[in-house]
Amino acid sequence: NHGRLLGKDELMDKIWADSFVEESNLTFNIRQLRVILGDDAHEPKYIKTVRRHGYRFIAEVREISEENKLSFETTAPPAHQPDQIADPEKLAAEPKTKKLFSPLLLAAILGLVAAVIFGAWYLKNKSFQAQAPVLAAPFSSEKISTNGKVIHARLSPDGKNVIYVNGKGGDKESVWLRELESGNNVEIIPPSDDVYTGLTFSADGSVLFFVRYPRLTNEGTGVYRVSVFGGIPQKIISQTEGWTSISPDNKLISFVRCPRRDDEFCSLWVADAADGKNERKLITRPRPYRIGDNRFAPDGKTIAFAVGQSENSGNDFGLSEVDLQSGQERELTTEKFFNIRNLAWLPDKSGWLVTASRIPNINVRIWQISARSGEAVPLTKDSESYGILSLDKDATKIVSTQIKQSFHLRQCQTAEPLVCKVLADAASASIAPDNKIYFSSSMSGNGEIWSIAPDGTNLRQLTNTRMDLSIPVVSPDNKSVFFGSNRTGAVQIWRMNPDGSNHTQITHEVGGYPLSVSPDGEWVYYLHGINRMLWRASTKGGIEQLVLNKSKSFFAISPDGTQAAFSETKDDQSTLTIAALADGQIVKTFNLAEKKTRLLSVAWMPDGKNLLYVSSNLYHEKNILWRQSLDEEKPRQIGSLGDEEMGGGLSLSADGKTFTIVQGKWMHDAVVLKGLQ
Repeated sequence: NHGRLLGKDELMDKIWADSFVEESNLTFNIRQLRVILGDDAHEPKYIKTVRRHGYRFIAEVREISEENKLSFETTAPPAHQPDQIADPEKLAAEPKTKKLFSPLLLAAILGLVAAVIFGAWYLKNKSFQAQAPVLAAPFSSEKISTNGKVIHARLSPDGKNVIYVNGKGGDKESVWLRELESGNNVEIIPPSDDVYTGLTFSADGSVLFFVRYPRLTNEGTGVYRVSVFGGIPQKIISQTEGWTSISPDNKLISFVRCPRRDDEFCSLWVADAADGKNERKLITRPRPYRIGDNRFAPDGKTIAFAVGQSENSGNDFGLSEVDLQSGQERELTTEKFFNIRNLAWLPDKSGWLVTASRIPNINVRIWQISARSGEAVPLTKDSESYGILSLDKDATKIVSTQIKQSFHLRQCQTAEPLVCKVLADAASASIAPDNKIYFSSSMSGNGEIWSIAPDGTNLRQLTNTRMDLSIPVVSPDNKSVFFGSNRTGAVQIWRMNPDGSNHTQITHEVGGYPLSVSPDGEWVYYLHGINRMLWRASTKGGIEQLVLNKSKSFFAISPDGTQAAFSETKDDQSTLTIAALADGQIVKTFNLAEKKTRLLSVAWMPDGKNLLYVSSNLYHEKNILWRQSLDEEKPRQIGSLGDEEMGGGLSLSADGKTFTIVQGKWMHDAVVLKGLQ
């Protein structure tokens, strides 16, 4: 296929037909080919990566014809010399020409080349593994916690201790130190209503830095420092996000601020680690790009940082570096991810370890990124997802967190919301006009669209792709299912038949996530993939229009298609707000029954005069179902929906008697990894 772009899907289908193999295997094999060919991913001579699409073989290729073959052959030596007597039978049997390289010689040469390549590889990896023993040791995992409530943890530089935060959701959080050798746990900071994140050790391990924000006051977030032996934390920096790093000489601290303005969504800063003075902004990114975890290089001259956006379900997160003296930025790899959660430098600066996910795979894996080639290789391939990541100074062990989720599709009675039945594992769901339920789920290993009857029978998988499909919405005539898919690199609206056939792309610009279909079936309304405004597209394709110039987390369209309901918050008061789609004017505003509550999801009743909505406390607990009449000022509480987190929205049946919700929980536990082979 010289000169022709080979798409990733085509390569996967041809190489691994009839078997389930992740796309990372393709990346790994391309990397191995480059190593063998001596190719460079940044300046390729043989294999060129076409971002988001596939690969192209670009080296010069020429066909060897029969005539050209003579240049690779030589005339055989005379059958006999003057002082020899030739055997006539042997002369007749000998060929007129013979190959320059005999099979044995060719095999010997290939063996020598293989030996040289292996030797170079062995020496390189032996040296590399000496610098990062955890990469060479057999995989082993030891849990530090089992209660599912440890989201943040950090390994000390000497590898002897782990600092972790115990508590999740509405729990009071405390900070603990675990001695790995003895197993002893020591409480450093007692339980409080504050939230802790961004744990970081000083280079000598004597001081702990962390980010904290109080739940009960408006003080805001800040970076604090405290001795690992306890004491009163000292606040050194205000208004930060939860990512910090300390320079090898203990003099500087890096941190992130996110004003979330269009011109400055997030910025990376440094300041004096002792007291937070001499703040200096290094880099900034506009909306919607955010800056995440960041780490000083082992020599302290640069900072590596994760940067990108995942609003449109694409692989747009990358790894970059900024020089502290010049401020010059450099992209460290062309590899992209859906999200990079944490990163760590390898001690010899040969690369980085990151915890990252890449669509279509839903698991967050530990990856190794090479500083030389920029190639990314997954090191964990089990079913676990990993969050936090930290190494000791010699890279002999890793502390991470394992993340598990369990969310279920439930069908409930509107009059008695506690009367529910679990139908399947799911991420989002909607009820069709004929009462069949369509939902997205990862039961098959990928995000696919499924359907099920209201009584829990006739479960069917409607799609079978390697990409992420989500949020199915059914047209009023039951003939089309609209859904979001990122198969083109970013989420777009697609349409298919109710049996899963005839996939057709509807949006081609930014796209987004479908919300509902107009009563006449001419328009599909969707949440914009980047700015989260309300848009609509023709169900026949070709037209994409902005409907409501407001950025919200969700919209609910009225049955007649004239109004949209959404949530707004001012100070501590959340409201249910209704706007006219014709001109965007606010029609009605209803205060939620209690302050400091969240409005999670809204659905219109079939009569168009009432709405159902779910509210929760600030920790996504104490979910309550409410009915709000357009003719009344206050809502009426229908019943409790428990404490589990809400997933993909609220959907009502055509008669309003039943509804579906997705609820579940996340579990986070800290682990020590002593090998990744």
